[in-house]
Amino acid sequence: MSKIENRNYKSTFILDLRETEDDVAKVTSDISEILVALGASVDTTEELGLQEFTRAADKRYSQGNYLEVYFTGATTVPSELKEKLHLDKRVNRIFIQSN
Repeated sequence: MSKIENRNYKSTFILDLRETEDDVAKVTSDISEILVALGASVDTTEELGLQEFTRAADKRYSQGNYLEVYFTGATTVPSELKEKLHLDKRVNRIFIQSN
């Protein structure tokens, strides 16, 4: 029988809130709910604020809200999280690294 290994993760999200009425707190809450539904536990969240991009692919989108979420979960949680948020227009980029 295999044992499910839990790991600590740091995830960074670049949010695109231009076409939505939601704020960073609402998106943070939604991401936390998704993580809990996937069986992870959210340790801390940190809003890093609005930051300019070093290189902007689109001149109309030159800055984004950055959000960091630290969580603990199974090794399958990062890929499942990316799959769940793939079509969410509020999330522009997702970076997840194991600590």
